[in-house]
Amino acid sequence: IGHPFVITTLCRLREVPTEEDTGEISSPERPLGYTYFRRAVRYLEAAQAAAAAAAPQPPPPAPHHQHHQQHH
Repeated sequence: IGHPFVITTLCRLREVPTEEDTGEISSPERPLGYTYFRRAVRYLEAAQAAAAAAAPQPPPPAPHHQHHQQHH
């Protein structure tokens, strides 16, 4: 996953204030700490897993004897 996606994701997780909120100085309720980091990592891992699942993958080679059996 490219850096722009990571930056966008982190901004979304932090809920970056919109231009309407720039008139007020808002302090975070809690410092950027371990809990936030864990949540961000889980979110990115889930996004990577979803991207991997959406990517086309070659089908696993099937054993030939199962598909070519003749039923007499």
